[in-house]
Amino acid sequence: MSATTFLMGVRRSLVATALAGVLVGTPLMAPSGAAAGRAAGSGETWAGSWATAPAPAAPTGISQDGLDNRTVRMVVHTSIGGSGLRLRLSNAHGTVPLAIGRTTVALPDPAASPSSAAPGTLRQVTFDGGAAGTTVPAGGGAVSDPVAFDVPADHDLLVSVHLPEPTGPATWHWLAQQSNYVSEPGDHAADTGGAAYTRTETSWFFLTGVDVRGPAERGTVVALGDSQTDGGGSTQDGNGRWTDALARRLAADPSTRGLGVLNEGIGGNRVLRDGTETDRPQRGTSALGRLDRDVIEQTGVRTVVLYEGINDLQLEPCASAQEVLDGLRTIAGRLHERHIRVVVGTLTPFKGSALYTDAAELARTRLNAALLASSDFDGVVDFDAAVRDAADPQRVRDGFDSGDHIHLNDAGYRALADSVPLTGLAGEPSTGGTGTVHGRQS
Repeated sequence: MSATTFLMGVRRSLVATALAGVLVGTPLMAPSGAAAGRAAGSGETWAGSWATAPAPAAPTGISQDGLDNRTVRMVVHTSIGGSGLRLRLSNAHGTVPLAIGRTTVALPDPAASPSSAAPGTLRQVTFDGGAAGTTVPAGGGAVSDPVAFDVPADHDLLVSVHLPEPTGPATWHWLAQQSNYVSEPGDHAADTGGAAYTRTETSWFFLTGVDVRGPAERGTVVALGDSQTDGGGSTQDGNGRWTDALARRLAADPSTRGLGVLNEGIGGNRVLRDGTETDRPQRGTSALGRLDRDVIEQTGVRTVVLYEGINDLQLEPCASAQEVLDGLRTIAGRLHERHIRVVVGTLTPFKGSALYTDAAELARTRLNAALLASSDFDGVVDFDAAVRDAADPQRVRDGFDSGDHIHLNDAGYRALADSVPLTGLAGEPSTGGTGTVHGRQS
Protein backbone atom coordinates (compact mmCIF):
# COMPACT_ATOMS: atom_id res chain seq x y z
CA MET A 1 0.00 0.00 0.00
CA SER A 2 1.37 3.44 -0.87
CA ALA A 3 0.53 7.01 -0.09
CA THR A 4 2.03 10.31 -1.14
CA THR A 5 2.29 13.07 1.39
CA PHE A 6 3.54 16.57 0.86
CA LEU A 7 3.58 19.10 3.70
CA MET A 8 6.53 21.44 3.29
CA GLY A 9 6.86 24.05 6.01
CA VAL A 10 6.64 27.66 4.90
CA ARG A 11 9.82 29.69 5.31
CA ARG A 12 11.05 33.23 4.74
CA SER A 13 11.93 34.44 1.22
CA LEU A 14 15.63 34.61 0.36
CA VAL A 15 16.81 36.98 -2.30
CA ALA A 16 19.92 39.03 -1.51
CA THR A 17 21.90 41.39 -3.69
CA ALA A 18 25.33 40.68 -5.16
CA LEU A 19 27.33 43.08 -7.30
CA ALA A 20 27.58 42.10 -10.95
CA GLY A 21 28.29 43.86 -14.25
CA VAL A 22 25.67 43.91 -16.97
CA LEU A 23 27.75 44.28 -20.11
CA VAL A 24 30.55 42.12 -21.44
CA GLY A 25 33.81 43.50 -20.08
CA THR A 26 32.27 45.00 -16.95
CA PRO A 27 34.15 43.94 -13.80
CA LEU A 28 32.40 41.19 -11.91
CA MET A 29 32.43 40.55 -8.19
CA ALA A 30 32.16 36.81 -7.69
CA PRO A 31 28.95 35.78 -5.89
CA SER A 32 29.11 33.90 -2.63
CA GLY A 33 26.78 32.63 0.06
CA ALA A 34 23.08 32.00 -0.42
CA ALA A 35 22.54 35.32 -2.14
CA ALA A 36 20.96 35.44 -5.59
CA GLY A 37 22.93 38.12 -7.44
CA ARG A 38 20.89 40.87 -9.05
CA ALA A 39 22.43 42.47 -12.13
CA ALA A 40 23.03 46.11 -11.32
CA GLY A 41 20.31 48.37 -12.69
CA SER A 42 18.73 45.66 -14.81
CA GLY A 43 16.08 44.11 -12.58
CA GLU A 44 17.45 40.73 -13.63
CA THR A 45 18.63 38.05 -11.21
CA TRP A 46 21.53 35.59 -11.39
CA ALA A 47 20.95 31.92 -10.62
CA GLY A 48 22.87 28.70 -11.12
CA SER A 49 21.97 26.74 -14.25
CA TRP A 50 24.68 24.06 -14.33
CA ALA A 51 27.45 22.97 -11.99
CA THR A 52 29.76 20.14 -11.15
CA ALA A 53 32.01 19.50 -8.16
CA PRO A 54 35.80 19.72 -8.57
CA ALA A 55 38.00 16.89 -7.33
CA PRO A 56 41.71 16.00 -7.22
CA ALA A 57 43.44 14.26 -10.11
CA ALA A 58 43.47 10.48 -10.28
CA PRO A 59 46.81 8.73 -9.63
CA THR A 60 47.30 8.10 -13.36
CA GLY A 61 45.91 9.26 -16.68
CA ILE A 62 45.06 12.59 -18.26
CA SER A 63 44.10 14.30 -15.01
CA GLN A 64 47.44 13.43 -13.40
CA ASP A 65 49.42 14.30 -16.54
CA GLY A 66 47.59 17.58 -16.97
CA LEU A 67 47.21 19.56 -20.18
CA ASP A 68 49.65 21.80 -22.02
CA ASN A 69 48.71 24.07 -24.94
CA ARG A 70 45.48 22.18 -25.53
CA THR A 71 41.91 23.35 -25.79
CA VAL A 72 39.17 21.47 -23.99
CA ARG A 73 35.66 21.74 -25.44
CA MET A 74 33.14 20.67 -22.83
CA VAL A 75 29.43 19.98 -23.14
CA VAL A 76 27.23 21.14 -20.27
CA HIS A 77 23.47 20.93 -19.98
CA THR A 78 21.54 23.91 -18.65
CA SER A 79 18.64 23.62 -16.23
CA ILE A 80 17.30 27.16 -16.77
CA GLY A 81 17.89 29.76 -19.46
CA GLY A 82 18.56 33.48 -19.46
CA SER A 83 19.75 36.50 -21.37
CA GLY A 84 23.35 36.22 -20.23
CA LEU A 85 25.81 33.91 -18.53
CA ARG A 86 29.03 33.77 -16.57
CA LEU A 87 31.40 30.84 -16.10
CA ARG A 88 32.98 29.47 -12.94
CA LEU A 89 36.43 27.93 -13.20
CA SER A 90 38.32 26.08 -10.48
CA ASN A 91 41.93 25.28 -9.67
CA ALA A 92 40.90 24.03 -6.22
CA HIS A 93 43.18 21.00 -6.33
CA GLY A 94 45.91 22.45 -8.52
CA THR A 95 49.56 22.59 -7.50
CA VAL A 96 50.53 25.52 -9.74
CA PRO A 97 48.76 28.67 -10.98
CA LEU A 98 46.38 27.84 -13.85
CA ALA A 99 46.72 29.93 -17.01
CA ILE A 100 43.36 30.33 -18.78
CA GLY A 101 43.61 31.45 -22.39
CA ARG A 102 40.91 32.18 -24.93
CA THR A 103 37.54 30.92 -23.71
CA THR A 104 34.34 30.72 -25.73
CA VAL A 105 30.76 29.58 -25.36
CA ALA A 106 28.44 28.39 -28.13
CA LEU A 107 25.45 26.28 -28.89
CA PRO A 108 26.32 22.89 -30.40
CA ASP A 109 25.68 21.82 -33.97
CA PRO A 110 25.07 18.08 -33.62
CA ALA A 111 24.20 17.82 -37.32
CA ALA A 112 27.85 18.61 -38.08
CA SER A 113 29.56 16.80 -35.19
CA PRO A 114 29.16 16.61 -31.40
CA SER A 115 32.10 18.99 -30.96
CA SER A 116 31.00 21.54 -33.56
CA ALA A 117 29.49 24.92 -32.71
CA ALA A 118 26.30 26.07 -34.38
CA PRO A 119 27.07 28.84 -36.90
CA GLY A 120 26.65 32.32 -35.53
CA THR A 121 26.44 31.31 -31.86
CA LEU A 122 30.08 31.33 -30.73
CA ARG A 123 30.95 34.14 -28.28
CA GLN A 124 34.20 34.99 -26.54
CA VAL A 125 34.26 35.02 -22.74
CA THR A 126 36.39 37.61 -20.96
CA PHE A 127 37.78 37.92 -17.43
CA ASP A 128 38.79 40.61 -14.98
CA GLY A 129 36.99 43.41 -16.79
CA GLY A 130 37.66 42.52 -20.43
CA ALA A 131 40.87 40.47 -20.49
CA ALA A 132 41.06 37.58 -22.95
CA GLY A 133 42.31 35.23 -20.22
CA THR A 134 43.18 35.01 -16.56
CA THR A 135 45.37 33.16 -14.08
CA VAL A 136 43.74 31.12 -11.33
CA PRO A 137 45.92 30.60 -8.26
CA ALA A 138 46.52 27.10 -6.93
CA GLY A 139 43.65 26.32 -4.62
CA GLY A 140 41.52 29.13 -6.03
CA GLY A 141 38.74 29.83 -8.47
CA ALA A 142 37.61 32.46 -10.96
CA VAL A 143 34.36 33.84 -12.32
CA SER A 144 34.21 35.27 -15.82
CA ASP A 145 32.79 38.60 -16.86
CA PRO A 146 29.11 38.45 -17.80
CA VAL A 147 28.48 37.49 -21.42
CA ALA A 148 25.41 38.59 -23.36
CA PHE A 149 24.13 35.26 -24.64
CA ASP A 150 20.65 33.87 -25.25
CA VAL A 151 20.88 30.76 -23.05
CA PRO A 152 18.16 28.18 -23.69
CA ALA A 153 16.85 26.08 -20.83
CA ASP A 154 17.31 22.28 -20.88
CA HIS A 155 19.89 22.58 -23.64
CA ASP A 156 23.53 21.76 -24.25
CA LEU A 157 26.20 24.45 -24.32
CA LEU A 158 29.76 24.13 -25.62
CA VAL A 159 32.37 25.75 -23.39
CA SER A 160 35.88 25.81 -24.88
CA VAL A 161 38.93 26.74 -22.80
CA HIS A 162 42.46 27.07 -24.14
CA LEU A 163 45.13 26.06 -21.61
CA PRO A 164 48.32 27.70 -22.95
CA GLU A 165 50.72 26.51 -20.25
CA PRO A 166 51.25 23.20 -18.40
CA THR A 167 48.46 22.85 -15.88
CA GLY A 168 50.02 20.27 -13.60
CA PRO A 169 47.60 17.70 -12.17
CA ALA A 170 44.14 18.84 -13.19
CA THR A 171 41.20 19.87 -11.07
CA TRP A 172 38.49 17.87 -12.76
CA HIS A 173 35.22 15.98 -12.41
CA TRP A 174 35.81 12.42 -13.44
CA LEU A 175 32.29 10.97 -13.81
CA ALA A 176 30.64 13.36 -16.25
CA GLN A 177 28.45 10.84 -18.08
CA GLN A 178 29.12 13.23 -20.96
CA SER A 179 31.50 13.18 -23.92
CA ASN A 180 33.93 16.10 -23.93
CA TYR A 181 36.74 16.89 -26.30
CA VAL A 182 40.46 17.70 -26.17
CA SER A 183 42.17 19.33 -29.13
CA GLU A 184 45.43 18.90 -30.90
CA PRO A 185 48.05 21.46 -29.71
CA GLY A 186 47.03 25.10 -29.97
CA ASP A 187 44.22 27.54 -29.34
CA HIS A 188 41.09 26.12 -30.95
CA ALA A 189 38.54 27.81 -28.70
CA ALA A 190 37.27 29.97 -31.57
CA ASP A 191 36.97 27.04 -34.02
CA THR A 192 33.40 26.52 -35.16
CA GLY A 193 34.15 23.06 -36.47
CA GLY A 194 35.28 20.14 -34.40
CA ALA A 195 38.10 18.79 -36.58
CA ALA A 196 40.83 19.84 -34.14
CA TYR A 197 39.18 18.01 -31.25
CA THR A 198 40.58 14.56 -31.79
CA ARG A 199 40.44 13.11 -28.28
CA THR A 200 37.26 12.29 -26.36
CA GLU A 201 37.11 12.25 -22.57
CA THR A 202 34.17 11.59 -20.27
CA SER A 203 35.23 14.15 -17.66
CA TRP A 204 35.04 17.92 -17.18
CA PHE A 205 38.25 19.90 -16.63
CA PHE A 206 38.51 23.10 -14.55
CA LEU A 207 34.95 24.20 -15.44
CA THR A 208 32.61 24.00 -12.43
CA GLY A 209 29.63 26.23 -13.12
CA VAL A 210 27.42 28.25 -15.43
CA ASP A 211 25.29 31.01 -13.92
CA VAL A 212 22.57 32.65 -15.99
CA ARG A 213 20.85 36.02 -15.72
CA GLY A 214 17.23 36.82 -16.45
CA PRO A 215 14.04 38.41 -15.12
CA ALA A 216 12.41 35.05 -14.38
CA GLU A 217 15.22 33.44 -12.34
CA ARG A 218 13.96 32.29 -8.94
CA GLY A 219 17.04 30.86 -7.26
CA THR A 220 18.80 27.54 -7.15
CA VAL A 221 18.35 24.00 -5.81
CA VAL A 222 21.62 22.17 -5.12
CA ALA A 223 21.84 18.37 -5.06
CA LEU A 224 24.70 17.21 -2.82
CA GLY A 225 25.61 13.57 -3.16
CA ASP A 226 27.68 10.73 -4.58
CA SER A 227 27.60 8.72 -7.83
CA GLN A 228 23.83 8.30 -7.69
CA THR A 229 23.48 12.06 -7.89
CA ASP A 230 26.35 12.19 -10.39
CA GLY A 231 24.30 9.92 -12.66
CA GLY A 232 26.29 6.68 -12.51
CA GLY A 233 24.41 4.10 -14.59
CA SER A 234 22.46 6.67 -16.62
CA THR A 235 22.72 6.94 -20.40
CA GLN A 236 25.99 8.46 -21.62
CA ASP A 237 25.29 11.88 -23.19
CA GLY A 238 21.61 11.40 -22.36
CA ASN A 239 21.19 13.80 -19.42
CA GLY A 240 19.40 11.07 -17.51
CA ARG A 241 20.50 12.02 -14.00
CA TRP A 242 17.76 12.50 -11.41
CA THR A 243 18.74 16.17 -11.23
CA ASP A 244 18.07 16.54 -14.97
CA ALA A 245 14.63 14.99 -14.52
CA LEU A 246 13.97 17.26 -11.52
CA ALA A 247 14.94 20.33 -13.56
CA ARG A 248 12.45 19.36 -16.25
CA ARG A 249 9.72 18.92 -13.64
CA LEU A 250 10.47 22.34 -12.16
CA ALA A 251 10.38 23.96 -15.62
CA ALA A 252 7.03 22.37 -16.45
CA ASP A 253 5.34 23.79 -13.33
CA PRO A 254 4.59 27.55 -13.41
CA SER A 255 5.05 27.75 -9.64
CA THR A 256 8.69 26.59 -9.87
CA ARG A 257 9.70 27.62 -13.39
CA GLY A 258 12.96 29.59 -13.31
CA LEU A 259 14.43 27.61 -10.43
CA GLY A 260 17.86 26.25 -11.40
CA VAL A 261 19.24 22.85 -10.41
CA LEU A 262 22.93 22.28 -9.71
CA ASN A 263 24.40 18.78 -9.51
CA GLU A 264 27.14 18.60 -6.87
CA GLY A 265 27.44 14.82 -6.79
CA ILE A 266 30.83 13.09 -6.97
CA GLY A 267 31.22 9.39 -7.71
CA GLY A 268 32.53 7.56 -4.64
CA ASN A 269 32.05 10.58 -2.38
CA ARG A 270 31.44 10.20 1.34
CA VAL A 271 29.90 12.37 4.03
CA LEU A 272 32.74 11.92 6.50
CA ARG A 273 35.98 11.01 4.69
CA ASP A 274 37.96 12.40 1.76
CA GLY A 275 38.84 10.48 -1.37
CA THR A 276 42.50 11.11 -0.65
CA GLU A 277 42.16 8.61 2.19
CA THR A 278 41.64 5.89 -0.45
CA ASP A 279 43.41 4.86 -3.64
CA ARG A 280 40.97 7.07 -5.59
CA PRO A 281 41.46 10.72 -4.67
CA GLN A 282 39.06 11.66 -7.47
CA ARG A 283 36.26 10.66 -5.09
CA GLY A 284 36.71 14.17 -3.79
CA THR A 285 36.61 16.03 -0.52
CA SER A 286 33.99 14.80 1.94
CA ALA A 287 30.54 16.37 1.82
CA LEU A 288 31.29 18.05 5.13
CA GLY A 289 34.58 19.41 3.83
CA ARG A 290 33.26 20.76 0.53
CA LEU A 291 29.97 22.16 1.79
CA ASP A 292 31.00 25.82 1.64
CA ARG A 293 32.56 25.65 -1.82
CA ASP A 294 30.09 23.36 -3.55
CA VAL A 295 26.86 24.51 -1.91
CA ILE A 296 26.90 27.66 0.20
CA GLU A 297 29.02 29.67 -2.24
CA GLN A 298 26.81 28.83 -5.23
CA THR A 299 24.54 31.54 -6.62
CA GLY A 300 21.03 31.99 -5.24
CA VAL A 301 20.83 28.77 -3.20
CA ARG A 302 17.40 28.24 -1.64
CA THR A 303 17.21 24.48 -1.07
CA VAL A 304 19.64 21.56 -0.84
CA VAL A 305 18.63 17.98 -1.53
CA LEU A 306 21.08 15.94 0.55
CA TYR A 307 21.39 12.36 -0.73
CA GLU A 308 24.57 10.74 0.50
CA GLY A 309 25.95 8.15 2.92
CA ILE A 310 26.02 4.75 1.23
CA ASN A 311 29.76 4.97 0.57
CA ASP A 312 30.43 5.74 4.23
CA LEU A 313 28.63 2.50 5.10
CA GLN A 314 30.30 0.26 2.49
CA LEU A 315 33.85 1.59 2.02
CA GLU A 316 36.53 0.74 4.58
CA PRO A 317 36.85 2.00 7.21
CA CYS A 318 33.06 1.72 7.38
CA ALA A 319 31.16 4.29 9.41
CA SER A 320 28.19 3.44 11.58
CA ALA A 321 24.66 4.59 10.85
CA GLN A 322 24.89 6.96 13.81
CA GLU A 323 28.12 8.50 12.56
CA VAL A 324 26.62 9.16 9.13
CA LEU A 325 23.44 10.54 10.70
CA ASP A 326 25.52 12.89 12.84
CA GLY A 327 27.38 14.06 9.72
CA LEU A 328 24.14 14.71 7.84
CA ARG A 329 22.76 16.60 10.84
CA THR A 330 25.90 18.73 10.95
CA ILE A 331 25.47 19.60 7.26
CA ALA A 332 21.83 20.52 7.85
CA GLY A 333 22.76 22.68 10.82
CA ARG A 334 25.37 24.61 8.85
CA LEU A 335 22.92 25.18 6.01
CA HIS A 336 20.16 26.27 8.38
CA GLU A 337 22.55 28.87 9.77
CA ARG A 338 22.50 30.34 6.25
CA HIS A 339 18.69 29.96 6.07
CA ILE A 340 19.00 27.33 3.34
CA ARG A 341 16.30 24.67 3.31
CA VAL A 342 17.50 21.03 3.55
CA VAL A 343 15.61 18.02 2.21
CA VAL A 344 17.34 14.71 2.92
CA GLY A 345 16.91 11.51 0.92
CA THR A 346 16.85 7.96 2.25
CA LEU A 347 19.47 5.59 0.82
CA THR A 348 18.35 3.23 -1.92
CA PRO A 349 18.90 -0.57 -1.96
CA PHE A 350 22.15 -2.18 -3.08
CA LYS A 351 21.84 -5.93 -2.48
CA GLY A 352 23.76 -7.86 -5.13
CA SER A 353 26.25 -5.06 -5.76
CA ALA A 354 30.00 -5.58 -5.52
CA LEU A 355 30.42 -4.01 -2.06
CA TYR A 356 27.21 -5.27 -0.46
CA THR A 357 27.49 -6.79 3.01
CA ASP A 358 24.86 -7.71 5.54
CA ALA A 359 26.45 -5.29 8.00
CA ALA A 360 26.23 -2.38 5.55
CA GLU A 361 22.62 -3.28 4.76
CA LEU A 362 21.74 -3.26 8.44
CA ALA A 363 23.39 0.16 8.79
CA ARG A 364 21.47 1.46 5.76
CA THR A 365 18.18 0.27 7.24
CA ARG A 366 18.96 1.90 10.57
CA LEU A 367 20.04 5.15 8.95
CA ASN A 368 16.90 5.32 6.79
CA ALA A 369 14.68 4.74 9.83
CA ALA A 370 16.49 7.51 11.70
CA LEU A 371 16.14 9.90 8.77
CA LEU A 372 12.42 9.22 8.40
CA ALA A 373 11.94 9.96 12.10
CA SER A 374 14.26 12.98 12.25
CA SER A 375 13.15 16.58 12.76
CA ASP A 376 16.59 17.97 11.87
CA PHE A 377 15.70 18.47 8.20
CA ASP A 378 13.01 20.51 6.47
CA GLY A 379 11.81 17.38 4.72
CA VAL A 380 12.68 13.75 4.02
CA VAL A 381 12.25 12.21 0.57
CA ASP A 382 11.91 8.44 0.74
CA PHE A 383 14.07 7.56 -2.26
CA ASP A 384 14.33 4.01 -0.92
CA ALA A 385 10.56 3.51 -1.21
CA ALA A 386 10.56 5.02 -4.71
CA VAL A 387 12.82 2.37 -6.27
CA ARG A 388 12.96 -0.73 -4.05
CA ASP A 389 11.59 -4.10 -5.11
CA ALA A 390 8.39 -4.74 -3.18
CA ALA A 391 9.10 -8.48 -3.17
CA ASP A 392 12.72 -8.03 -2.00
CA PRO A 393 13.12 -4.56 -0.40
CA GLN A 394 16.89 -4.94 -0.12
CA ARG A 395 17.11 -4.84 -3.93
CA VAL A 396 16.41 -2.21 -6.58
CA ARG A 397 13.41 -3.01 -8.79
CA ASP A 398 14.46 -4.70 -12.03
CA GLY A 399 13.06 -1.91 -14.18
CA PHE A 400 15.14 0.68 -12.33
CA ASP A 401 18.45 -1.23 -12.02
CA SER A 402 21.33 -0.16 -14.28
CA GLY A 403 22.76 -3.66 -14.00
CA ASP A 404 25.22 -3.27 -11.13
CA HIS A 405 22.45 -3.47 -8.50
CA ILE A 406 23.30 -0.14 -6.86
CA HIS A 407 23.17 2.53 -9.54
CA LEU A 408 19.90 3.29 -11.28
CA ASN A 409 19.04 3.57 -14.95
CA ASP A 410 17.28 6.57 -16.49
CA ALA A 411 13.86 5.29 -15.41
CA GLY A 412 15.08 4.77 -11.87
CA TYR A 413 16.51 8.28 -11.69
CA ARG A 414 13.20 9.67 -13.00
CA ALA A 415 11.47 7.83 -10.17
CA LEU A 416 13.75 9.60 -7.68
CA ALA A 417 13.03 12.97 -9.28
CA ASP A 418 9.29 12.29 -9.26
CA SER A 419 9.39 11.69 -5.51
CA VAL A 420 10.92 15.10 -4.72
CA PRO A 421 8.29 17.68 -3.71
CA LEU A 422 8.14 20.79 -5.86
CA THR A 423 6.07 22.99 -3.59
CA GLY A 424 8.35 24.89 -1.26
CA LEU A 425 11.58 24.45 -3.24
CA ALA A 426 11.39 28.08 -4.32
CA GLY A 427 9.60 29.31 -1.22
CA GLU A 428 10.66 30.66 2.12
CA PRO A 429 14.11 29.94 3.59
CA SER A 430 14.56 27.61 6.51
CA THR A 431 14.60 28.43 10.19
CA GLY A 432 15.15 24.79 11.14
CA GLY A 433 13.95 21.26 10.42
CA THR A 434 10.38 20.01 10.34
CA GLY A 435 10.81 16.29 9.74
CA THR A 436 8.11 16.20 7.04
CA VAL A 437 8.22 12.98 4.98
CA HIS A 438 7.66 13.05 1.24
CA GLY A 439 7.39 10.32 -1.36
CA ARG A 440 5.92 6.87 -1.57
CA GLN A 441 5.56 5.05 1.73
CA SER A 442 5.30 1.24 1.80
